[in-house]
Amino acid sequence: MITNYLKLAFRNAVRQPFYTLVNVVGLTIGMVACWLLATYYFHEKQYDTFLPPANRIAAAALDLKMGDTEGVTTNTPPPLGMRLAEYPEVEMTARTFALGDVLIRQSEGAESIVFSESNALAVDSTFLSLFEFSMVQGDKNALNAPLSLVLTEKMAQKYFGTTQAMGKSLSLNDRLFKVTGVVKDLPTNASLNFGFLAPIKDFRVVENFMWSWIWLQVDTWVKFRQPLTETNITALETKLPAMVRKHAPSAFQRVGQNFEEQLKRGDRYDIRLLPLTKLHLGYPQLSSRLTTIGDGNQVRMLALGGLIILLLACVNFINLSTARSMKRVKEVGVRKALGSSKGSLVGQFLVESSLLSGVAFLLAAVATWSVLPLFNQLTQIAFTPDALFSMEVMRIIVALPIITGLVAGLYPALYLSRFKTTDSMKKSTGSANGGFSLVRSGLVVLQFSVAIVLMLGVTAMYRQLYFGQHSKLGMEKENVLIIKNGRHFANLSEREVFRQQLKQLPEVTEATHSTFLPSLGSFGDFYEPEQGEQANAVVQNLPISSFMTDEHFVPTLKLEIIAGRNFRPNSPADSASVILNETAVKAIGWKNPIGKWMRYPGNANQRFQVIGVMRDFHLGSVRTVIDPTALFHESSKTYRTWGSYLAVRLQLGTEKATIQKATDMWKRAIPNVPFEYDFLDASFANLYRSEQHTASIIMVFTGLALFIGCLGLFALALFMSEQRTKEIGIRKALGASVFSVTALLSKDFLKLVAIALLIASPIGYYLIDRWLADFAYRIDIGWGMFVATGAAALLIALLTVGYQSFKTALTNPVKALKSE
Repeated sequence: MITNYLKLAFRNAVRQPFYTLVNVVGLTIGMVACWLLATYYFHEKQYDTFLPPANRIAAAALDLKMGDTEGVTTNTPPPLGMRLAEYPEVEMTARTFALGDVLIRQSEGAESIVFSESNALAVDSTFLSLFEFSMVQGDKNALNAPLSLVLTEKMAQKYFGTTQAMGKSLSLNDRLFKVTGVVKDLPTNASLNFGFLAPIKDFRVVENFMWSWIWLQVDTWVKFRQPLTETNITALETKLPAMVRKHAPSAFQRVGQNFEEQLKRGDRYDIRLLPLTKLHLGYPQLSSRLTTIGDGNQVRMLALGGLIILLLACVNFINLSTARSMKRVKEVGVRKALGSSKGSLVGQFLVESSLLSGVAFLLAAVATWSVLPLFNQLTQIAFTPDALFSMEVMRIIVALPIITGLVAGLYPALYLSRFKTTDSMKKSTGSANGGFSLVRSGLVVLQFSVAIVLMLGVTAMYRQLYFGQHSKLGMEKENVLIIKNGRHFANLSEREVFRQQLKQLPEVTEATHSTFLPSLGSFGDFYEPEQGEQANAVVQNLPISSFMTDEHFVPTLKLEIIAGRNFRPNSPADSASVILNETAVKAIGWKNPIGKWMRYPGNANQRFQVIGVMRDFHLGSVRTVIDPTALFHESSKTYRTWGSYLAVRLQLGTEKATIQKATDMWKRAIPNVPFEYDFLDASFANLYRSEQHTASIIMVFTGLALFIGCLGLFALALFMSEQRTKEIGIRKALGASVFSVTALLSKDFLKLVAIALLIASPIGYYLIDRWLADFAYRIDIGWGMFVATGAAALLIALLTVGYQSFKTALTNPVKALKSE
């Protein structure tokens, strides 16, 4: 029986090649979308699961509130790991400290190799045991000895030409380390990305702050003895406030702050434990040095998008099957008269849909493998063919042809098989409009509603990205060259000479040095504003992000001083001066800030007098609010940091010439350090990399959804034109124009698209508003977006249907009537 069903299904498919092609192409595209997005979904969901103890590891985080500032961060103080290790539930802890840009040199060969690397971590000796990374060489004790170094396979190959690097030496910032282990390369879904691991005890900066619960510059990892559950996490978290109250107050007192009084005023210093397997997608608002924090809602949205595109392809099948149902009513009647049961007829039609679905599945397998490189470019993830055929993905994919065959074929099968023999004979010459015209109309509306929602979403995402990348941000970020590795100059004088040489270039208008730059981080700590003679109270302490720089910083970035003045050249007094932004002044509560004083407890209560107020400017993405920000003069030496950048403002169009000249100057100044540069606007654009990738993916799949919808609409218009051939012939014989006939055939479809727009608009508005809620500064959702999207959808539908309608309207009425 199955063989007979397959023969009949094959004959029907061959007899109507165009409709078969429309269905197969639509289903193939839908399955490709599902396959690729399922691969992406499981890649994101399985972050860190490659680690054997992943279900026992948590990241320590601080839930902080200091004044009006609050949030959750994985930036933790150095002594936290040691204190957490004292609890019996904890097997071990380990800390990681990002070393920033490190100059790494290999001098064992005939020619030395030197690179600036940003993927080096200083870690505790327990780090390898805690995470249980797979070792190619060495073991979990590889970091026990001072000046030991562990590399990944990729870095070993890069510096030594082989993964067999044990016993070899590399210098990190001119300190010699010995390779004691090689870690297997990490997969792309690892929260911790590193190329080099060195003992944290070899970096005194961390050990110097072992007393501090305020210096939040390390990440702390906790390995439980038992798998993590909400119960054992909560049980340990409830014990931690007592530990904090025991150890933290003395650290706060050392910098002149009363920890207990701050808690009484409503401040918060709580410790949270975040499971490693949830870290990537479970905490999108988390503040972290980890660059792998994602958004679970976006990932789920993309996965749902793949299913929706496949559903739209199924809608095409249902629409065409029901529209052409009258062509097969006679067949149903004959087969029922010959004794076929309703079940056998349903089986026949399901076999037909399953056959097309199976063919589409085979084509989808080939197409998915073929477009994988393009998908990798789109997602910036190096998926391999193995990822497409992983067990998790295949469990879903192998079910697609079966589910698709049932979803697409069941409805038409039940409808056709219910006709009685006598009714079948009567309806065999009927129109295609029947009782199913309402269902078909509803399905077309569904298709275009989904497509319009996707179009609105893509439009909003790109408008928000454009807003973030092209708004003024309180500075002029265009034409600013960033030169990295400034800390490798032999001394400050040499760096200043290099800055002055840059400024003398005819292509350069201004140049500055700074510890950090907007989009590249800042130094953050707490400061204490002094009350002074002001009547109203000011805040007791305030977290401030700062840059330690020179008098050229403001003109180089074209910041605006709205009160007071900038730093003066060669002014010793400015070593005790500070320039604040508007947000800092407002948060402090000063009415007339010029001349007021503030203290820095982190450096022996060093005092600074406010000499200027600058207009607010963005330090990072528009997702986050503008922080209270300060500029300190580099002569203050108020804190130490490894950050060191030169920013150079260029004449428009001189980028290439300036880079070449700066490269030559750099090689003469510090020939052993590579010249690395970027542009400030490009650095800001990099902050939106995740949103850019998501928007690109959604745009591509929106295009696929529109294509599938238009494909079905075109086929439906073609079929309706065939059914109305006689009517069109009569109308033309009675003098109807080509335009009137085209309008007649097109208007019903355009009405459906207009209805889809009315349905999609409020849904789109709601989803866009939800997505924009994550941005502190956002675009307005204006009516123009909906008008433009609606006009685009109507135009696309008009072109799709209008072509076939126009072609039909040109038909000779004599031929049309003769064909009837």
